[in-house]
Amino acid sequence: MTSQPKPDVDGRDEPARVATARQRDSDTLAKSYRYLRLALVGLLVCLAVAVVLQSVNQGHLLGSVSAYYYTPAQAIFVGGLIGFGACMIALQGTTLVEDIFLNLGGAFAALVAIVPTARDGDYRALVRACREAGTPLLTQKASSGRLDCPTVQALEAATRANVDNNLWALLVVGAAGLVVAVVFAGRDGTLRGQADGDALRSFWWGFGAVLGLWLAVLIARLVSLQWVIDNGHWIAAVLLFVCVLIVAWQNSRRVKEEQSGDGPRKGRSGVVERSMGAVGALGRRDWYIWARWTLLVAVVTGVLWGVFHLITLFWFEAAVFVFFLVFWTVQTIELDPSTKPASGRRTAPPATSTSTRPRAPA
Repeated sequence: MTSQPKPDVDGRDEPARVATARQRDSDTLAKSYRYLRLALVGLLVCLAVAVVLQSVNQGHLLGSVSAYYYTPAQAIFVGGLIGFGACMIALQGTTLVEDIFLNLGGAFAALVAIVPTARDGDYRALVRACREAGTPLLTQKASSGRLDCPTVQALEAATRANVDNNLWALLVVGAAGLVVAVVFAGRDGTLRGQADGDALRSFWWGFGAVLGLWLAVLIARLVSLQWVIDNGHWIAAVLLFVCVLIVAWQNSRRVKEEQSGDGPRKGRSGVVERSMGAVGALGRRDWYIWARWTLLVAVVTGVLWGVFHLITLFWFEAAVFVFFLVFWTVQTIELDPSTKPASGRRTAPPATSTSTRPRAPA
């Protein structure tokens, strides 16, 4: 005769069930956080593979990574950069500065994707010549040194239509994101005086930065679509690189302060507090040395390209790409929620007062 389990009449097992449910939710959040960061690495690797394969197939490198927009690697180039930008925006920075520039960098990555780089000087000269000719009857082959205006004009028209459509799509989604940010800030009490002053200031700093970028893009589009097509790509690319460098610099500064014990505790995110044990574990090997070396390589290639013109833009972009890939991988290891702090407990990345994107209440 088997004994039957007695019902929990007095509810003594309830705390255990609640603790188990909370641990399960914590593990789910931890894995989601980890996979989101790894997805960003995967997108970068996918873009790199597409560029390498296309370079092998055509037998030579193009002048820049952006030029691969006009090759069979276009789908991965556009989709990878948009996914990359989305991951940057979705991820929470460990400090206010890092969070803001992750948001801005994500927006710039999307602009780099949808506004293609201007073709080389010969192509731009052809466009100007065809406009001056003013006739679609010039159909001589380009190989003869004459104008192939129908082909050139068709490519120009397609590019203009693509940029216009995609830019408006980004503006609409950006506006919706700004509205949602305000709604959630109101729901979690940030805008109703229920949060401390630092949280309120952090929200408005982050919101104002993104709103300013959104307004700048909107004004540029309304004033001149052609100006956006001619200048949008390189401006967004330069600012994306700047954001990447600022994020890396801010994170390096944070790690250095935490390793020395001099960093102020006020305003640190829960992710940072949780990762303190991981930083200590990394201290002996200092994995960030690899990121610093790749940054040095990127700086040197930038000088060789921009000052001495000894290499093409492709190599500078590749060096920055490798630097960000190494830095992001090291930071992902450092901030992995599965890392056990000194207490031995596993915790998920909680919402913090430094985030510029208010979190929905649990």
